[in-house]
Amino acid sequence: MLRVAIPGSDDLCLEHLVLDVNGTLSDRGALIAGVDERLRTVGEHLALHMLSADTFGAAENIARLSQASFRPIRTGDDKRGYIERLGAKRCVAIGNGTNDVPMLQAAGLGIAVLGPEGTSVAATAAATIVCRSVLEALDLLSDPRTLTATLRP
Repeated sequence: MLRVAIPGSDDLCLEHLVLDVNGTLSDRGALIAGVDERLRTVGEHLALHMLSADTFGAAENIARLSQASFRPIRTGDDKRGYIERLGAKRCVAIGNGTNDVPMLQAAGLGIAVLGPEGTSVAATAAATIVCRSVLEALDLLSDPRTLTATLRP
């Protein structure tokens, strides 16, 4: 579990990290350098889940290498449903696309990343936090104090 203190508000108690794959963790199907080591670190505190329509056919392999569960999905509503089954408020979601909007909105913490395949304006508007890369997003989860500083009212 990852507890994030939010002064003046309820703490975040996060148990699951739900990740989009294409454009978030990978660039046209190839895992972004540095993601695997950061996922190992974050995976010490959060259960890792990957959701993808798998446009490039690499998502299941990426999930296996990252020791994450993998669920093929078709729509953003599928992603939201997955988050809700886990317990949305206990989830942090990271994504970059329009189909990530429902999960970014539902999650206790939604992080949009500016990925190598672009980022939809809708995803940035739906997120709690926007990061310049998935590496920066995963680094935030490695040090909850940075999240406290960003989310402080």
